[in-house]
Order: sequence, then structure tokens, then C-alpha cells
Amino acid sequence: MCRAARLDPDKPAGNKGPYTMSMREPGYEGPQPAWMLFRKEAALFADRHRDVAGRL
Repeated sequence: MCRAARLDPDKPAGNKGPYTMSMREPGYEGPQPAWMLFRKEAALFADRHRDVAGRL
């Protein structure tokens, strides 16, 4: 999901475009890696596609 958004998953997302750090995880100090922005979407995708996600 990070790559599709043209973000490096390991670098801090900063405030690029629609991806802002206002979506910070509670209790996480410092700059967050970009992949953390997509945790909820990834969990929803895996839940919707259990048959495929189960094989991973």
C-alpha cells in the first residue's frame, strides 16, 4: 500500500499530500514509518479476503 501511494514504507511519512501524521498511532513517539499509516487498511483487506490472507 505504501508503494502504491509512492511512499517508502521505512521512511517517515511526514506531511506529504493526503498522508499526514495526524493519523499517528497512540503511544508512538517520534516520526512514524510510512507503513504505519496503512495498518488499518491492511487489516480490513485481510479480513475481507481471509481465503487469500490465510495462505500468506
